[in-house]
Amino acid sequence: MKKFRTFLVASALLLSAHTALRAQNYNWAVGVRGGVTASGITVKYNFDPANSIEGLIDFAKGFNIYALYERNIPVITQGFNFYYGAGANIGSWGRHDGEFTFGINGIIGLEYKIASLPLAFSLDYKPNLNLIQHAKFHATDFGLGVKVAF
Repeated sequence: MKKFRTFLVASALLLSAHTALRAQNYNWAVGVRGGVTASGITVKYNFDPANSIEGLIDFAKGFNIYALYERNIPVITQGFNFYYGAGANIGSWGRHDGEFTFGINGIIGLEYKIASLPLAFSLDYKPNLNLIQHAKFHATDFGLGVKVAF
């Protein structure tokens, strides 16, 4: 019984390692994200199968630059990845007064990379807490993204 349990644990570890290696099937992706408080140009780099960084230049409520670390987990079927992470933003809030702002962000979402095309689609939730100037918690930022992956 003990050998069987060891076999099951080893099999599960090998299967999860194999799955993690397929978490992302591209290195770079560039595209757009449309969101409630963060919309703009996005660039994502997968520096290993399960970890990535994403930058966003936002034009929705002023001008902000976001940097996010994301952890990727394959779900549902090949091509789908659940991701979550955190990061920071710096920029200006407001179109006319341009108050300097700095904040922290979380992100959670689902991405689908089409196997036969270099396209990735995402749906995410990105709450933000501005700490300087426009100090406020923004809990309504849901976004849709389209990226060209290569």
